Amino acid sequence: MDVHDRDYIAAVINYFWGPNLTTPQSVNESAAVVAYGALEQANICSDSMDLVPRPMGVPSSTYAIKQLAKIGKRILSGDTSIYNTCKVKVGVNFKSEIVMALRGI
Repeated sequence: MDVHDRDYIAAVINYFWGPNLTTPQSVNESAAVVAYGALEQANICSDSMDLVPRPMGVPSSTYAIKQLAKIGKRILSGDTSIYNTCKVKVGVNFKSEIVMALRGI
């Protein structure tokens, strides 16, 4: 995962769970996979098929990182195609998972 991927993945995580939850330096592959799952649920909730393609099965960490980097770049540019209600619901549902993943648990 390169420095730009980490920046964008941190943007996705902070979009869902607040602006100060993580920094690019603390993003790891486990956190990327959890954030991807949260984003996928938000996508389903808001019926935004164009935001994230839905692969069959559990995505690999490499696939999740690439997709999150693209989406984080869009979020940083102001393009958020997720309903706020879905964002809040997903944030609550995945909060403990993302905190544990960021801590390496």
